[in-house]
Amino acid sequence: MDTQWDFDSIGGSAISVEGALASPEAVNAQVAQVLAESVGQAPVIPAPEDDRVKLSGGLYWDGELLTHAQVREMTGEDEEALARVKGSLARWLTVLLERTVVQIGAEPATAKMVRRLLIGDRDELVIGVRIATFGKFITAQNVQCPHCEEFFDARVDLTKIERISITEPKPRHEYDVELRDGRKATIRLPDGAAQEAIFDKEDATLPERNTALLGNCLVRVQSGENQDSRTGAELAKALSVADRQTLIRFISDTQPGPLLDDIRFDHEACGKEVRLSLTMPELFRGE
Repeated sequence: MDTQWDFDSIGGSAISVEGALASPEAVNAQVAQVLAESVGQAPVIPAPEDDRVKLSGGLYWDGELLTHAQVREMTGEDEEALARVKGSLARWLTVLLERTVVQIGAEPATAKMVRRLLIGDRDELVIGVRIATFGKFITAQNVQCPHCEEFFDARVDLTKIERISITEPKPRHEYDVELRDGRKATIRLPDGAAQEAIFDKEDATLPERNTALLGNCLVRVQSGENQDSRTGAELAKALSVADRQTLIRFISDTQPGPLLDDIRFDHEACGKEVRLSLTMPELFRGE
């Protein structure tokens, strides 16, 4: 079943056409409730900050490594277009970036460029769009401290999130990884196209998603001078479970970008470190 993504339905239930015709007063009340839950009080949004985003990995394009991009704030037209997106969150992210990334390097951004961006750089740009739209602070509500067990609201500065950066990028982001029995795999870090392939099937199992990931990232596997003639998913399925895990760990450890699933800060009340994670939809709910 396709998933439809929209900001308002994250915090409220859908309103049917039949319900609207039968009881407009109830609909107005429901709309008010949804707006209150999803937006709260009107956020105080500062003037747009720097709309340039530094890419953690960079995009190889026409032989050049592009390391910066320009984004713009979201509009109502963008929000309507995103609400019509059917499919995975990865596809939703692609549409968001196609609409809001103005240029990458000195090049006008295109759909092809957006899908070629590393997954971590796509996350960087989503944060950039969020900052341009709502500002750099976001409040995570009802966070429980694992030490003192107190519930509190955590105000997070999105510009201060820890990031993994590639200090010495390889051409085309390709890396050699040693496998068992003296073999070597050359893999490319996953990009937007790989991200879409991984989550293309909602009911896919974890091993199937791993096959999709490796099938998109494997360039070659060779033993000495002999190269395996298989490619893509066929090659990914032929690898041993141990070799697949080795490659997936390497990708996870090497992939650049913001650590949205491991945000750390000190709880003011007890002084102990607290960790939390932010999802992509949560980034667009205002502060």
